[in-house]
Amino acid sequence: MSSEEAPGAKHSEAYWRRHARRYDRVTLFLNRRFPRLAARVARDLKGRGPVLELAAGTGLVTQALLETVHGLVATDRSEAMLETLRNRFQSSGVVVRPEDALSIGSPAASFDAVVAANVLHLLSQPSTMLREAHRVLQPGGLLAVPTFAHGETLLSRFVSRLLSLTGLAVTSRFAGRKLSELVQKAGFTVLSDELIPGILPIRYVLGRKGTSD
Repeated sequence: MSSEEAPGAKHSEAYWRRHARRYDRVTLFLNRRFPRLAARVARDLKGRGPVLELAAGTGLVTQALLETVHGLVATDRSEAMLETLRNRFQSSGVVVRPEDALSIGSPAASFDAVVAANVLHLLSQPSTMLREAHRVLQPGGLLAVPTFAHGETLLSRFVSRLLSLTGLAVTSRFAGRKLSELVQKAGFTVLSDELIPGILPIRYVLGRKGTSD
C-alpha cells in the first residue's frame, strides 16, 4: 500500500493519519517477503543517483535504498507519511519532500532512477505516473515499480475486497503481465518481471528508459 491518493478516491489525510502507525505491520502481514523485496530493489539500483522515490509511505523501501544509492529523494503526498519519513531519516542524508506522483515538480531528465512501490494499484490512471517517471528519468535510467497484485489469486482478490471496506480505494487489481505491459507502453524496456508470493502477491517490474528517448 501507499499513501498516494488516486484522483477521485476517498483517500484523505485523515485516512492515512489513522493508518500510518500500523502501516508497516499491515504491509508485512500482507507480504512477509517485503523486506527481501526492498533489499532486491536496493541491489538493482546500487550505485545509481540521484534517485527519486514516489509515494514512499513510512520508508520501508527508503531504508534499504539509502544503503546503496547516491542522492535519495523520498516523497509522498500525505503529511502523516512525510512526518514519519522526516522522523525516521533525520540526519540520514535522505531529502524528504511533498510530491504528487501524477505531476512531478522536477525538470526532465533529473534522476538516474525512480522507485514507486505499492502505489500504481491506487491510481485511476497509473499510466500518467509512469509517463511522469519516464519524463524525469535520464536516458538509461531505471524504473522500479513493485506493486501489490490484488488480482493475482483468489485469495488476493478476497483480501483486496476486505481492504476496500477499510477505505482503501484499489482501482487496479493487477494480475499476470498487465503491470509489465503498462510499463512497456509508457516507453520503458522491461528488464525483469517477477512475482513475489504472499497473502497479497507483489509483482516487481524493473524497466529502463532508452538512451535515445
